[in-house]
Amino acid sequence: MFDPIKIQRWMVRAIRIEFILVAVVVAVTIGLFIRILVQRNDPVQDTAATTVATQTPATITPTPAPSSTPPPTPTPVPYVISDQLAEVRAKNPDAVGWLTIPGTRIDDPVVCGTDNDFYLKHDYLGNKDIAGAIYQDFRNAGSFSDRHSILYGHNMKDGTMFHNLRYFKEEDFTRENNRIILETLDGMTEWQVFASYVMTTDFYVIQTIFSGDAEYQKFIDTLIEKSDFDYGIDVTAEQQILTLLTCSYEVDNARFVVHAVKVQ
Repeated sequence: MFDPIKIQRWMVRAIRIEFILVAVVVAVTIGLFIRILVQRNDPVQDTAATTVATQTPATITPTPAPSSTPPPTPTPVPYVISDQLAEVRAKNPDAVGWLTIPGTRIDDPVVCGTDNDFYLKHDYLGNKDIAGAIYQDFRNAGSFSDRHSILYGHNMKDGTMFHNLRYFKEEDFTRENNRIILETLDGMTEWQVFASYVMTTDFYVIQTIFSGDAEYQKFIDTLIEKSDFDYGIDVTAEQQILTLLTCSYEVDNARFVVHAVKVQ
């Protein structure tokens, strides 16, 4: 037989279990629904999503290749000659420089003609004058860029022209005065005396053309060997030299020469 009391108890238990299961399902459903709503309204996630969506790739600027074109060479500033040289050149375009030797009276313009005869008997303005002028060998053509530049001048008894070159015959003078200042059309130059001596015209001291460094060096060495004093200066074939030449009277056809090397 069925026991109605037991059956009633089982039905109550079943209803309770069913109610609990329904409550659990409802709670889980509500929790999931709330979570979805929170995620949809989260400003951090929205911002992150927007940032990712709107971000564009970075622009990469290529590094320019180095230029193969060399930088422009600065234009050299032309030398402006001194007023004293400019004044002489305005009167005689043959003027190519101004020679000064400290410790002497030599402080004169230098001219250059088309031969080595004209300025023997003409002054630096081209006027006839037995004293002549201080002039450059015409083969140097007014430029002091040659390996060997040569200047001539009379040995005047009144002390003018190259008369004061005689001081280089005195060793005491040469120890304290061995500089020569020469203004050219290209700039100021300085020379240092390395040899001085009396010679005759048998020695060809006015050579201006050399076959090469060896011949030029041999020529320089000969000048040093001939010097009356040891100036203690080494001169090489890479350097330019200047010769000053005048008459002397120790023997017939004597000449007195002073040689200097360009140092600036």
